[in-house]
Amino acid sequence: MDIESKEIRKSARYSLKGNWKIGILSTLVYSGAGIIGGLFQDSSVIWNLILEIIFGALFTFGYFSIILNIVRGEKVSFSDIFTGTKKFFKALGMTLAVNILTLLWSLLLIIPGIIAAAKYSMTYYIWAENPNISIQEAIDRSIKMTDGHISEIFWLYISFIGWSLLVIAPSVAIKYWHPEYFDVFMSFGMIFVNVYVNVSFGYLYTKLLQEGEIG
Repeated sequence: MDIESKEIRKSARYSLKGNWKIGILSTLVYSGAGIIGGLFQDSSVIWNLILEIIFGALFTFGYFSIILNIVRGEKVSFSDIFTGTKKFFKALGMTLAVNILTLLWSLLLIIPGIIAAAKYSMTYYIWAENPNISIQEAIDRSIKMTDGHISEIFWLYISFIGWSLLVIAPSVAIKYWHPEYFDVFMSFGMIFVNVYVNVSFGYLYTKLLQEGEIG
């Protein structure tokens, strides 16, 4: 199966029709710690990262469940973001495992890090659809699912650079006039891009899943 970035982005936009509001609100909650951290200019980068990981773990399961529901055109509610709060420790373990593995590969060279990120990119979607799956099995399934599609996944990531630049450009202008608001403005702007990216990868997940079922 060939992965066409243009087709995936088009399908993601179609799925987001009528769902942008809930996508933005849920992404805002999921990544809320990063935005809050941006309000405090003197706060430690490391502590902000720790806070973001811990806070995000509360909503990881619910967030990616919402993303998959949006992709599949199923009924979705903002309250779904809270459905996985009891799975906090598993979400935290999964986040740490994926990030540490990606970091370790990145320490070798940039390319191995990029490959690792692509390999683990389906982990949270797999978990959202299989709540009782173990962390290791979710990662292993992601590696298997993405096998043979690494370069295509990479180009899908790259295809969002233009959208990111649309956020960065006005943010740079804001930094020139009001540098104290730069981080917050950038974070809010990236919320829109992140919704688009995550729904696109959710659609990619359904395509790879279908490929596996057919194969």
